[in-house]
Amino acid sequence: MAQPSNSGGGVDNTFRKKFDREEYLQRARAREEKEAEAGKRTKSSGPPVQRKPLKHRDYEVDLESRLGKTQVVTPIAPLSQQAGYYCSVCECVVKDSANYLDHINGKKHQRALGMSMRSERATLEQVKDRFEVLKKRKDTGGFTEQGY
Repeated sequence: MAQPSNSGGGVDNTFRKKFDREEYLQRARAREEKEAEAGKRTKSSGPPVQRKPLKHRDYEVDLESRLGKTQVVTPIAPLSQQAGYYCSVCECVVKDSANYLDHINGKKHQRALGMSMRSERATLEQVKDRFEVLKKRKDTGGFTEQGY
């Protein structure tokens, strides 16, 4: 009986994919060129947007007006008439007062108003003036023990 030879003759029975290094190098170079082109198009060469620093609110936040009120909720009502607190700047509805305060003090709302989340650095004179104003307010009003 003749023994079959294990030399592997003319049949490729490894079933593995053979990688052509040159083909994949060409694909990698083409992909890198395409990404570089896309990167140039999407990045704007202009300066970053400058936002104003944070400042105090010039209005009073009204949270007590809806306290203890009952409201009928309908699914077809516009956003401004839905249940909860409506933010006209961001056009969203927040369901309770705590989340509404978080929203109006938050990054998304402040950006919509054109402000960054950084505060302006105060000078020594501004700090002294602020202390004077607070001292005057403390002296004129407030709680005293003589009232009892």
